[in-house]
Amino acid sequence: MKPVVRIVLGIALILVGLLTTAFFGLLLLVADCTQRCQAHHEQLVPLGLVRVGVAVTVGGVLLLARRLG
Repeated sequence: MKPVVRIVLGIALILVGLLTTAFFGLLLLVADCTQRCQAHHEQLVPLGLVRVGVAVTVGGVLLLARRLG
């Protein structure tokens, strides 16, 4: 992979991952989830998306550190 492509893709992945993590993390903080909501496990989707955002960010960092590709 060309260095320019690796750098641009790595930065893009980091930005997308950070924005996804921040958005769904803040959504979890401001959401008022009652006991009924918790019983139905309605927080699992935002938690999963926070994890996906962290994984995308880590992938971007590894790509910039030349550990991937």
